[in-house]
Amino acid sequence: MKKTFGPTHALILIALLTLILAPRLIAGTLDLKSADRFDAAGDYAQAASAYVSAAQRLPWMPSVWEKAGDAYLNGKDYYTAEYYYEMALSRHALSPSGYLGWGDAAFVLGDPRFAVDLWNGLIDKGGDPFLLLPRLAHGYQALELYSDEIQTWYKYLIYQPGDAAAHYRLGLLLAATAPADALPEFMQAAQLDPDLDPTVQGLRTTLNTALLSDDRPTHFLVAGRALGALGEWDLAAEAFRNAIAGRSNYAEAWAWLGEAEHQLGQDGSREIEQALTFGPESPMVQGLYGMSLQRLGEPDAALAAFHKAADLEPDNPGWQIALGSASEQAGDLVAAYEYYFHAVELAPEDASTWRALAAFSITNNVDVDVTGLPAARKLVGLAPDDWQSYDLAGQAEFLLEDYTAAEIYLKKAVQMGPTQAAPALHLGLVYMQTGDHTLAYSYLNLARTFDPNGPYGWQAGRLLEQYFP
Repeated sequence: MKKTFGPTHALILIALLTLILAPRLIAGTLDLKSADRFDAAGDYAQAASAYVSAAQRLPWMPSVWEKAGDAYLNGKDYYTAEYYYEMALSRHALSPSGYLGWGDAAFVLGDPRFAVDLWNGLIDKGGDPFLLLPRLAHGYQALELYSDEIQTWYKYLIYQPGDAAAHYRLGLLLAATAPADALPEFMQAAQLDPDLDPTVQGLRTTLNTALLSDDRPTHFLVAGRALGALGEWDLAAEAFRNAIAGRSNYAEAWAWLGEAEHQLGQDGSREIEQALTFGPESPMVQGLYGMSLQRLGEPDAALAAFHKAADLEPDNPGWQIALGSASEQAGDLVAAYEYYFHAVELAPEDASTWRALAAFSITNNVDVDVTGLPAARKLVGLAPDDWQSYDLAGQAEFLLEDYTAAEIYLKKAVQMGPTQAAPALHLGLVYMQTGDHTLAYSYLNLARTFDPNGPYGWQAGRLLEQYFP
């Protein structure tokens, strides 16, 4: 007689399934509780591992894969975060927050295009503009899509009109692409954040002077130089390209574009060659050409370029400083001294000339008592708000073994530049000479911390290894 699957069999099967699945369910639930606890405590590595275990044991809760992605993201393990966000997506369990986090991970991993696509998808679905628009703007910045970045900041400022940093960034973008429109954004930024006022006032003066001309390519050239002075070389390059777009044979714009590309880690030599073709008699072109030759380790050729610039502009102290630098590089300290001193004679009230003279004397230990220290003291008077003025004066006093005066100057430099490695290193050297090993160790350690991969940090590290093993 054929047996049928009846109620008794069903009860037996349910009981068996319960026996099989109960431990899995209990373990998964415990994993999830542990993961939440670790997550709340900021232990993201443990939280991520527990979320993964919970997700594997609780397949009917696919949203836990996203929690694993979030934990890995918070723990800065971006590759693994992406993997688990994709796991959540494959199970149709990725929330808008997960898409946001996946975009953040992709952006950090150097894929801004994918991040922008994810964030734009959220915008299209009604995502929070307060969270998404700044991310989109930074994504467009990484992609050098400046027009899209500008429009994104405009949209964001509708929601957050009091964001000074957004106004300032928009001002920088407009300076590179539409200089006449940049000033209102800069002024708004300075009103919202008074700390921006000194920078904004400098930009305002520069842009207003440029806009007095009717020549639009000149507007872009001047704006680009101002952006370069702020270290915004990507936008400076955009401004120089816009200047060239308006005048294809604009020699100075070609030369500055070459400099901008160098600052961005690119070659720039083709642009310098174009500049020399279009404007061989331009002192700026010759000067920037000389700088490029210096970087190539060709001081003699650089000297020739700087001499030509100085002949074309004999009253410009900048070319005398450049000649001094190239002579120094070539090992001719006598000639270098003469050029630096002539720069001071041409512009005795310009802090940059005294800074160059003082730095030359102190770096090379040349005539420090007669030249270096007086130059540094003059620099302190001309630029009292610059930590480098006090740093140079302190170094001069150190070389002359007046450690009390050196300490006074260098403590002032450290106070004015609290994250600068140079004065911390120099003050540490003072304390080593005076026998205060506790303070010496403290300042040398600061220098190493502030400049871990640079020359000051390297020197501080060597001293710490030698004297404080």
